[in-house]
Amino acid sequence: MSPKLIILALAFLSVILAIRVSYYLLSFKPYPANTKIAFETQLSNQPKMSSRGQKVSLTLPNSQRVGVNFALLPILNYGDKVKLEGKIQYFKTPEGKEIAFMNYPRFSLIEAESQSNLIYRIRLNIISFFNSSLGQTESALMLGIVFGIKEEMPANFYDNLQKTGLLHVIAASGMNVTMVGGFLVSLLTIFFRRQLALVLTIFGILFYALLAGFEPSIVRAAIMGILVLFAQLLGRQNSAFLGLFGAGFIMIFINPSLVYDIGFQLSFMATFGLIYLRPVFSLSRRLETFLKRSIIGEDVATTITAQAITLPILLVNFGSYSLASILINGILLWTVPILMIIGGFAALAGLILEPVGRLVAYLALPLLYYFEAIVDSFGSLGSVLTIDQLPFTISLGYYLILLSVIVWIRRK
Repeated sequence: MSPKLIILALAFLSVILAIRVSYYLLSFKPYPANTKIAFETQLSNQPKMSSRGQKVSLTLPNSQRVGVNFALLPILNYGDKVKLEGKIQYFKTPEGKEIAFMNYPRFSLIEAESQSNLIYRIRLNIISFFNSSLGQTESALMLGIVFGIKEEMPANFYDNLQKTGLLHVIAASGMNVTMVGGFLVSLLTIFFRRQLALVLTIFGILFYALLAGFEPSIVRAAIMGILVLFAQLLGRQNSAFLGLFGAGFIMIFINPSLVYDIGFQLSFMATFGLIYLRPVFSLSRRLETFLKRSIIGEDVATTITAQAITLPILLVNFGSYSLASILINGILLWTVPILMIIGGFAALAGLILEPVGRLVAYLALPLLYYFEAIVDSFGSLGSVLTIDQLPFTISLGYYLILLSVIVWIRRK
């Protein structure tokens, strides 16, 4: 197919998608405050336990997200099917955004996740392994970084993550999948032909999604990443973009509410960055050779690319907008790929032979302590480092600069 036909097809599909999303936005009606609602759902993440009950985020029948505070009993777990009945209420954030919540609705457990379920058992074993091997903060940080599993951590440290703009590090976002895919491709191409490395990476992404518990954001990103990798097997960068566009088109057309989904935004933009922005590290032969020869060079380059292309999204959606967040991200995010590698190997080893996995997990402690120290140091500065909102003009200017860089790379 000629480039002109491809451009025309993309333009036509974009118009169709715009009409579909516009229709959804015009017809979507959030539930009014104090609306009574009863529905059934399956828990897609592990509820957070506290002395006041169990807290979890759910999707309402109209695709609206809601935070639910359950009573302490019966204890709920990831994968459980529940029926609940209660009132939809709202509270306003300091930025003026309305957040829906249900406070202690009546609920009943329809079906408990089977203890014999392989995914469920693997997930619980991984959580138990890290909780028994590391301290509370270190364990929660490692589980969040590697698998996007949200475990209880000290409130002060959680607040500091929010203040420093690093809350995205422990979020179950599709960017985790993108980074895993990038790491695997970079690593496997050292030992195998690129075609075989791409095939093995597809299986690696599936296995990572399994370990992460097949959370919705992870599954969507895995589908997107796998389609892009299949396109890359055809041997053309444009095919990879068409695979990404096709995956995004199908997902949004089926579920237009994804335009608001942070995990979808992160995974789409991070994958786009790896296709078009990552080659900037290959413009210099010396830099490319250095990255390939160093142990973590490729992984750090992948992380920098993913973070650079998604920075405005991260600043807008995760907590406060820290004036120092770019500096803090630069200081800390180089540790993320290393922690993901160590954490992944530790989890695998721990599932097979726990003492060996524990020794591997201990290797991450210096980096985890470093991460905590930086977060606590900058977080203690408080509101001095934050602003109320990230202006749209700054985000637009940022992406225009990146687009210019991408065009420059393509010409090179």
